Amino acid sequence: MTSNSVIEQIKERIDIVELIAAKVQLRKTGRSFVGFCPFHANTRTPAFTVYPDSQSFHCFGCKASGTAFDFVMRSEGIEFREALELLAQRTGVELTPRTALDDERDHVAERLGEINAAAARYFQHMLLKSPHGENARAYVAKRLLNEWSLEHFQIGYSLDDRTRLFDYLTVKQNYSADEVVAAGLAIQRDDGSHYDRFRGRVMFPIRNAKGLIIAYGGRAMGDAQPKYLNSPQTLLFDKSAVLYGLDMAREAIRSQDAVVVVEGYVDVIALHQHGFRNVVAPLGTALTAEHVHIIKKLTKNIYLALDADTAGIKATIKGLQTLNENLDATLVPVPTPSGVLSWSRNIEATIRIIELPDGQDPDELLAQDESRWPKLVETALPAMDFYFHVLTRDLDLDQLPDKRTALDRLGPLIVQIGNQLEQTHYVQQLAHLLDVDETILRRELRRQAPAAKERPSAATARPAQANTPPQRQISSTSARTDGTFGTSSVSQRAAEYLLMCMLNNSEIREAVEQKLIADLQDYPHAQECIASDVDSLFAEDDELREIWRARQAFGYDGDVMQWLATLPEPLRNRAEHLGRSVELPKEYLVSSEAMECVTIVQREIAKRWNTRLPRMIASTVDDADVNTLYARVADIQQYLNRLMTPRRSSTFDDLHTRHTNT
Repeated sequence: MTSNSVIEQIKERIDIVELIAAKVQLRKTGRSFVGFCPFHANTRTPAFTVYPDSQSFHCFGCKASGTAFDFVMRSEGIEFREALELLAQRTGVELTPRTALDDERDHVAERLGEINAAAARYFQHMLLKSPHGENARAYVAKRLLNEWSLEHFQIGYSLDDRTRLFDYLTVKQNYSADEVVAAGLAIQRDDGSHYDRFRGRVMFPIRNAKGLIIAYGGRAMGDAQPKYLNSPQTLLFDKSAVLYGLDMAREAIRSQDAVVVVEGYVDVIALHQHGFRNVVAPLGTALTAEHVHIIKKLTKNIYLALDADTAGIKATIKGLQTLNENLDATLVPVPTPSGVLSWSRNIEATIRIIELPDGQDPDELLAQDESRWPKLVETALPAMDFYFHVLTRDLDLDQLPDKRTALDRLGPLIVQIGNQLEQTHYVQQLAHLLDVDETILRRELRRQAPAAKERPSAATARPAQANTPPQRQISSTSARTDGTFGTSSVSQRAAEYLLMCMLNNSEIREAVEQKLIADLQDYPHAQECIASDVDSLFAEDDELREIWRARQAFGYDGDVMQWLATLPEPLRNRAEHLGRSVELPKEYLVSSEAMECVTIVQREIAKRWNTRLPRMIASTVDDADVNTLYARVADIQQYLNRLMTPRRSSTFDDLHTRHTNT
């Protein structure tokens, strides 16, 4: 039996539209997609509908319906367990048999949920009924939070007492001290005694997407620090993967096809209170990749409404970077001055910035005139217009040095725009802003373009770890923002590492073969370019390929020293050098690291085809051939997107998670 949490992980990671589109030609109609049903004969009317909002499908002809699991079982003719294994492999979720430990974990999670719910009732009673909650009641009244908000968001108050909540939960509710600590509601001292984590704070329960309380945020009274205090990470709670208010905002986000991201708890509550329900907030952090993954399954229209102060602007810029890195995108052909097509990443979403008046939070704005909020949303700036505004406001654009600074700040952003019409618009806007001739500006931007591609961004560049052996360090300067690598490439080192892993480990060899086949099986046009055999992983290094072939021919069970003696001298020297220089991790890590290496090499092969195919398109005149090449480009891009899902590796820095929990 498989843990329900694993099934939920797969459902969260899978995109049913992408899954089905690999087998069924779909076209968008409104918020859904339609096509001809693969489960019954139909050629006139497309009766098969896929709903991204609910991650489900339904055929109005044969009545087939269900989730991604149902589609895979029907289309492949397999049972649930096999479908689970296929989707787990596709989404990178590790499948293990359910154990007694899983049962215990689920039991603990259930208990923690009960404790959080009991604490919420206690906190709310203290806010609404206790004479000790007078200051907290004055605070929520000052923030103009009404009874509806107090009830629906379950706002409460923690007494300024060392053990009041702990005593209530352990004595009156019969929870153990360890359980209360595990829920993040109490802290244990070195001497074994306990005290409440939250004291003298207005309490905001944090709920998951299903509405279950998983943590708390506490707002201090007066000048106490920290001003806001969140629960620690627990079995239920990871603040980098939770959006405050999502449980109440989800339906509004879907129906309005838009989400507004604000800064804090009260911002969310005030907007919901005034009827603006498509609003969420991160929990004291910038947007993370996990947040973007949640959002993009609900809508492609994203509004950021963070504070207008310096910190808020920095948070907005960081949020824009995170959105650009993690939203779905397509490759768009862009003509270069030489006449050769290059490819740019075109974000499949609309991102706009709501500019709040200086010094005003949404609740203050709404208190003055709630009709101002829809107007602010309507006049929200496109992301590039926001950049123009904030990146030049400290400059005197009548002065030549400041003009140069503006060009250095905005130029790299403009050259990365995939849409040619949009790029032209901003080139003209920058030319007007700097009062320079557009032709001269374009020449300068062309000079910036290579640097913009090769320069690692602050979001992606990271130094090699100090405690990492030199032979396993990957220089951050070799990883470029466009996904390609320099001559001292990560993929080259990964291929060497992979070869050493496979030479004497049959399990790894079999796993690599299975991964290559599984990763390509949904992309028939990509298979026309990319082979699914192990030999292809070493295609760019003749010596590695010949070493691999020689080992195959000699037999994997033969003595290594005898095998080495059979190699020609150049190959023997290379193999012996790899044996000395490639340091494999502990045995239990070898398999996972080898799989990461396969992914690195697969990505590099796909990227080479992404470079090669546009040149082929540019030189092809036959329309049918061009269409075939475009189909290959589309398939390879989907294949590459699948491979780009970040996984943490202790060896290769480019696979490290791209966000930092704060």
